[in-house]
Amino acid sequence: MAHRSRIEIIFNQSIEEDLFDRLKIHDAAARFTKIAPAYGRGSSGERRGDHIWPEENVMLLVYCDDGERERVIRAVKDIKSVFPNEGIKLFATAVDVFEL
Repeated sequence: MAHRSRIEIIFNQSIEEDLFDRLKIHDAAARFTKIAPAYGRGSSGERRGDHIWPEENVMLLVYCDDGERERVIRAVKDIKSVFPNEGIKLFATAVDVFEL
């Protein structure tokens, strides 16, 4: 059993390309799962992709070691500084990975 981090990044789809560019610069999140669209309500408002709440979010899931976790966090902080008014959230938790 290996110990890893699970990172969830939830962000407005309008900054998707910029976020992926920044992750690449930081050599982070080369392996990920992308869930789009992701609907919900957070501190920066509601995202439903309909005529009332037209914007959509994207969610990235990344499983990585501690070094990559720090690079992902730096990349997301960089993007948040460029887009301070866009919804961007990052959650990281420790997980156990079982070899099957």
